[in-house]
Amino acid sequence: MKEALKKNKGRALELPLTNYEKGIEVLSGIGILLIIILVIAVWNSTPEKIPTHYALSGIPDTWGKKESILFIPMVALVLYAIMSIVTKYPHTFSFLWKDTGKTTKAQYQSARHLLVVLKAEIILSFAYIQWITIQVAFGKAEGLGGLFFPLLVIIVLGTVGIYFFKSINNVADE
Repeated sequence: MKEALKKNKGRALELPLTNYEKGIEVLSGIGILLIIILVIAVWNSTPEKIPTHYALSGIPDTWGKKESILFIPMVALVLYAIMSIVTKYPHTFSFLWKDTGKTTKAQYQSARHLLVVLKAEIILSFAYIQWITIQVAFGKAEGLGGLFFPLLVIIVLGTVGIYFFKSINNVADE
């Protein structure tokens, strides 16, 4: 870690999570629990073939074995863990603008906020996909819906856009 600090010339600041970030973290945790509970709840009655991939239209285009239902919880847990760890070390990030010391706190908070929100968006999207996958497997739904992917892209790009906007304002306030 000391090497990273020297290399990036970052200053480690102890910045507690804001109440908003804590709330978003709770949503991410609920999403993870929901994904796991869904699998446990339906495991014994899940059909042998389930959807494993969806076309952009939201309709399943590939089917696989029942065990495939474990893929989303595993990926979600790994992403959750990685993103949770990364958010604790904003001083190792590469930022858009040079840190002059005046904007350090704002840049760290903004970057951490971005990661916390993106994590929640990803985890909650995975929870929705898991729910729909189970519904499709049981014949109760046809797919994710045609708006799922466009809305997901808009939400994620909107989050990143807001981050860039706030970052520009942080530098302008310097």
